[in-house]
Amino acid sequence: MKIRIYRNIAIPLMIILSTLLLGSCSLNDRSSNDPGTPTGNLPAPTVGTALPEDNDRQEPVDPADPDDPAAPDDPADQKIRSLLDSMTLEEKIGQMLFLAYRQDKDGRNVLKMDNELEEYLSRYKPGGFVLFAENLESIDQTVSLINNLQIQSKIPLFVSVDEEGGIVTRLNKAPGLHSTVMPNAYTIGLTGKPEYAYKAARAIAAELLSLGFNMNFAPVADIFSNPVNKVIGKRAYGTEPQLVSQMVRQAVVGFAEGRIIPVLKHFPGHGDTAEDTHTGAAVVEHDLERLTGFELMPFREGIEAGADAVMVAHIILPKLMEEPVPATISKEVVTGLLREKLMFDGVIITDALEMSAVSSFYDDEEAAVMAVLAGIDMLLMPSSAEKTFGAILYSVRTGVIPEERIDESVYRILRLKEKYGILDNSVQGPDPDLSLGSPEHQALAGEIERAAKQR
Repeated sequence: MKIRIYRNIAIPLMIILSTLLLGSCSLNDRSSNDPGTPTGNLPAPTVGTALPEDNDRQEPVDPADPDDPAAPDDPADQKIRSLLDSMTLEEKIGQMLFLAYRQDKDGRNVLKMDNELEEYLSRYKPGGFVLFAENLESIDQTVSLINNLQIQSKIPLFVSVDEEGGIVTRLNKAPGLHSTVMPNAYTIGLTGKPEYAYKAARAIAAELLSLGFNMNFAPVADIFSNPVNKVIGKRAYGTEPQLVSQMVRQAVVGFAEGRIIPVLKHFPGHGDTAEDTHTGAAVVEHDLERLTGFELMPFREGIEAGADAVMVAHIILPKLMEEPVPATISKEVVTGLLREKLMFDGVIITDALEMSAVSSFYDDEEAAVMAVLAGIDMLLMPSSAEKTFGAILYSVRTGVIPEERIDESVYRILRLKEKYGILDNSVQGPDPDLSLGSPEHQALAGEIERAAKQR
C-alpha cells in the first residue's frame, strides 16, 4: 500500500526558521520480543455491542467558544479562559508540545536540571514532559528533577511516563526507586476480576504521584486479537472486547481516583496488526462496523468511565480514509471517529512522532501541521521540536491553521490541568519512601499473579 505524502502543505525549513522569534509512546527501551507473549491460535473474537448511530448522538460543543450558551459560567472556567486570553501564540503552541529529553548533546543521561535543559524548556514552553529510564536514578533525584521541571515552566506541565506494569515499566529500571512492578495487563485479565485492574492502577498511581508525576500513558485499551502481534501482546488485558472493556474501565477509575491522569492507548486499536509502528507502517483492514463492535469497545468504556486523554496510534485504516495515512494525522480518525462518533471531548495526544510509522514517511513539519489540522491537541516527542514548533507557528501566521484551532486544543489542555489541580499545584502526593515498593503493593502484585494461575 502506498502512503500518500501531502507535499502541498510541506513547510520549507528555511522559511520557517526565518519566522521564528526564538533563538526548539515511545517504547524504545522496551524489547518488542516478549518471550511470554502467547503464540498459536487465539479464541475466535466475539463482536460486541455497536456504538450509537449518528442520529442518536448530540454534536460536540466547541469548548473554546466563549459565545456558546452551554459554556460553563463557573470560576474554574473563567480562570482557564482568562489564562488562555493572556497567552501569546508562541505560548499556546508550546502547550501543544509533549516533549522528552532523555540525553544531552554529549550523550549523557539527563538526570537533573542544567543550563541545556533549562534553555530547552524556555525556548519551547511545552505543555507536557515525558520521562524515561534515562531520566530516573533515585527517589531524591527524580523528585528534584520533576520539581525543577515545574519550577522552570510558567504554566505547570503534564509530567508523564509509560508505567503499564509487566515489561513496560520505567520506574523499575532505576533500582534506587525500588518501585513495585505490577503484573502485565494480560495477567490481570487472566484473573477475570476487573477489581484487580482497579487495585493495580491505584497502586501504580500512588507510586507515580509520590514522585511528582501527574499523568500515565496507560491503560492499554488494545485487544490482543492477532497472535503474531508483538508490539501489544501481553500489554493488552486479553483477546475479547468484553473482558478488555471491563478491565480498562476499572483501570481508568483507579488511576483517576489516585490523582493520576490516565491516557487510553492506542486508539483506535493496535491489537490486530502484524507490524510495529515503532519500526514502520502498520495497517488495520477493518471497516467501521467491525471496529465499532470490537476494537472501539474498550475505548468507549474508558471514556465513559471518565478518561480525559486518549493517545492515537500511527496505524493506517484504509477502509476509513480517503487517503491511507497514519491515524494520528487523519481527520477521519481523530475528529470523525474519536471526537464525533465517540463524543470524546478530552485531550487527544499523538503516539510518539519520532516513531518510524510517521518519521520515515513525513517531514517533521508535515506531520505537525497535518496532526493539528486532523484535530490533535498534543504532539508527543517529535523528532525535532524546533521544526515542529516552527511549522505550526508559520502555519497559523499564514492562515493554514486557524488560531481558533489552536485555542480549542489549548483550552482542553488547560481545562484538564485545572481539573487535576496541576495549574495551582494543589495536589500533595504520598511519601515516596513509604509508597514506592510498599509491602501492600508488593502483596497485591503477588496476589494477582496467584489469582491468574488459578484460573
